[in-house]
Amino acid sequence: MKLSSSALLRFLNKPDPAISVLLLYGPDHGLVGERAKAIENNYLGDDAGPFSQTILTQPDLKNDPAVLQDEFCALALGGGARVVRLKTTADQSAKSVISLLAALDQGKIRPAALLLIEAGDLGPRSGLRKAVEQNKTNAATIACYAPSVGDLRALAQAQADACGLRYGPGALDLLIARLPQDRALAGSEVEKLMLYCAQSDGHQIDIADINAIVIDSLELGLDQFSFAVASGAFAQADQLLQNALEAGQSPIALLRALQRHFARLNEAKSALDVGKDIKSAMASLRPPVFFNAQQRFSRQLQAWSGPALRRTMALCLVTERAMKSSGSIPDNLLARLVVKVCAGRTKR
Repeated sequence: MKLSSSALLRFLNKPDPAISVLLLYGPDHGLVGERAKAIENNYLGDDAGPFSQTILTQPDLKNDPAVLQDEFCALALGGGARVVRLKTTADQSAKSVISLLAALDQGKIRPAALLLIEAGDLGPRSGLRKAVEQNKTNAATIACYAPSVGDLRALAQAQADACGLRYGPGALDLLIARLPQDRALAGSEVEKLMLYCAQSDGHQIDIADINAIVIDSLELGLDQFSFAVASGAFAQADQLLQNALEAGQSPIALLRALQRHFARLNEAKSALDVGKDIKSAMASLRPPVFFNAQQRFSRQLQAWSGPALRRTMALCLVTERAMKSSGSIPDNLLARLVVKVCAGRTKR
């Protein structure tokens, strides 16, 4: 079943004992973890002990397919309530969860713990999401969507009020524009800003303070990722890819950043082919290449041929289509693209 907004608030404060499997999913990874922790704390209460929580991951299920049902039915050592938290992505754990729900419905197993499944952004066709939503007795889903502008503004204002600070002209608007679309990450950025401004004169947060502390890290990460891939620096590109995904950046946004970067390289390459020099070719781009990136862009422009750039752009398009197909795992498809480009396969 799906929990409505009103039912969700009630459940967060007092979990329904009839529901023993709960799927939390959505693009806001910080909110997924925040709500899972709140439900766990309320479910365990003051009796939580060292053996009251078990954390499972996808590799655990792969190594031992029976571990999910075993942990779900295991009593806590010394008694008391238990919570099992399964951290997964996409539909990797769908088969195990579907088997558990079937056994639960048929009375073959008896739950001894609350199962909290923390997943990524699951579409309506997701096998894991459909299995939990279609179960009307033992399971429920909670969608965790990215915070709205109003949510971020309320968060930033509440933090400032609690610290006795106020925003100067334009400061709050700039801060909201810079904050990542993830509740936990946004809260961390605002907290850093509050600490920085705690001893400020006049207890005011100004635009200069935000420029000094709050960097538009997701946009910066997209540029760094694109340059690393186009340079063939696989280790750096792979690390930046993992960092961006963990920070809540979507695979399609990372792919689009790659497409923009290679399209700009191709446009500048075309300008070179009609007689322009490198400096003029880069200056002709809109927006032009930033000063601190011109040297790297110039090196890549010389390293890539026009046909190789077009083959890479075509491969990006094929990857985008695959990402949008039913049952795809976008993270894996993007990782394969990075390997191919960094290995120079599109240059052959």
